Amino acid sequence: MPISPYFGSNYIGLNSGATVFIGADSIRDVAGGYTYYTQYFKLTYGVTGAATPVSSSNPLPVTVAAGMTATIAGFTGTITIQGTPSGTAVPVSGSLVVSGITGAPVYVRTATGAQVEVTGGRYINKTNDAISVYGPAGSTYVYVNIASTGGNFATVTNGALNVNVTGATISATIPSTVTVVGLSGATAVNVTVGNTVGINDNAILASMAGISNSLGTLNSQILSIAGAVPSAFKTGRISVSSASVSQIDSGGYTATSAVTIKALSTNTDFVYLGNTSGLIGSSYGFALDPGESFNLKVNNSNKVFAVSNTGTQVITYLVS
Repeated sequence: MPISPYFGSNYIGLNSGATVFIGADSIRDVAGGYTYYTQYFKLTYGVTGAATPVSSSNPLPVTVAAGMTATIAGFTGTITIQGTPSGTAVPVSGSLVVSGITGAPVYVRTATGAQVEVTGGRYINKTNDAISVYGPAGSTYVYVNIASTGGNFATVTNGALNVNVTGATISATIPSTVTVVGLSGATAVNVTVGNTVGINDNAILASMAGISNSLGTLNSQILSIAGAVPSAFKTGRISVSSASVSQIDSGGYTATSAVTIKALSTNTDFVYLGNTSGLIGSSYGFALDPGESFNLKVNNSNKVFAVSNTGTQVITYLVS
């Protein structure tokens, strides 16, 4: 049987023995005085013979065939841009601006949480382009590792950083204890030290103490050999003949150093020295040429005897 429609404020009813309501919204044509109704639709999708209602869990699939320009506004939460099921990347070209962010940095991460790397052949122009790099926790510094061409990292304990400084003036406060470490093959550093320098090296100090003790022992031995320095001395002169032996100083004088005997340069022959009154000149005596002198280590001047080779000769002596 035919269905008779009737109208409500926002629906059209079809009466076929049962009440069926189709949602509609009224639109009034003021100029013509007519009222129109626009039907409410609930979207579904699927192949022929199947219908899947569109909902938040079943969004309407949309295929963009050849590019799209769109403005996305008013969203909160996370917006996911997904490529094809095979994982092909979704290219983004042109200018990309992130606004409304009050903190830095704005991280770009993959679904697994890995950082997104920017690669490609884009050259940075110093007059038009700029890059800002933020370190951990949004700090403005970035941790870097400095390494040599051999891959050795420059750290505090391994592979110190080599720096050449030219024409620099450095003012520094040097502590009382300074450690100087040499470099293999390095040029020697000229150092001028003023005031008092302390050496904290037990081996050096022990060696210096040993040297000091040895010098003290050597000094004592030298003094022992040299004897005490005399406080007075005695001089004399005697004429010696070849006829008999003469004691050069019959009164005697204690010597702490030596008895020095000198033959006058005006003598005409040898004078022989000995330690006995029975001195036999040229056979056993010590000969003094005219003008010659001799230091005799003996403790008293009365122990020296003399006789001339010929005639009368003169000798002088000094006892100290």
